[in-house]
Amino acid sequence: MKNENSERLMMLTCVVDRGRGKIIGQFYEEQGVFVNFLCYGRGTANSELLDLLGLGSSEKDVMISLMPQGVCRKMITSVSRMMSMASPGRGIAFTVPLSAVNALVGKVVNHEIKPEPETEREGEEELVKFCLILAVYNAGYTEEIVAAAKKAGAAGGTVLHARGVARDGGESFFGMPILEEKEVIAILASTEEGKGILEQINKDCGLKKEPQAIVLSLPVHQVAGLG
Repeated sequence: MKNENSERLMMLTCVVDRGRGKIIGQFYEEQGVFVNFLCYGRGTANSELLDLLGLGSSEKDVMISLMPQGVCRKMITSVSRMMSMASPGRGIAFTVPLSAVNALVGKVVNHEIKPEPETEREGEEELVKFCLILAVYNAGYTEEIVAAAKKAGAAGGTVLHARGVARDGGESFFGMPILEEKEVIAILASTEEGKGILEQINKDCGLKKEPQAIVLSLPVHQVAGLG
């Protein structure tokens, strides 16, 4: 359901070293941000890029949070400072605008949080410089996905484990079993590189290949931790 009567909602995602996500979660709760999801992932960047991106092979915390746009500007700046994201290898944070959300979640987020004025913009980079590539694929094919992405210029990404959920007992989507164990890779890239990365993953690892990847791209509104 669209969130038409309240301030636009944003999804703020932070990728940091394992254990530091709880610090971010505690900070959010102190600030009145209560809709947070802590996920566990691992990075895929090679060792040469670890210091640059903070997305190396070590285990990661992925904090996903919903908040109004005005609050989001304050939070991404505060988290960037708190996690020292201006320094290499300390993690990244980025926001994606939501086009719709179920009504109850929208009310909880907007009623619990008082939006900040749109004044503080320090430490953020505005729309259209970056995009988020998401690929959902059969578990065990991360190396193939990463190889395809890097072929198109991707530096690295973060992998999450997932499982498909079927509707009405269905077990396939255009012939792809959806109840098998899945993995999700999230790649933050420039808008210039994003299209090529998406197309390369689809070409090398799409539904007609063994990984059977579903690939999509989302616009990123703000980003911290990437130079």
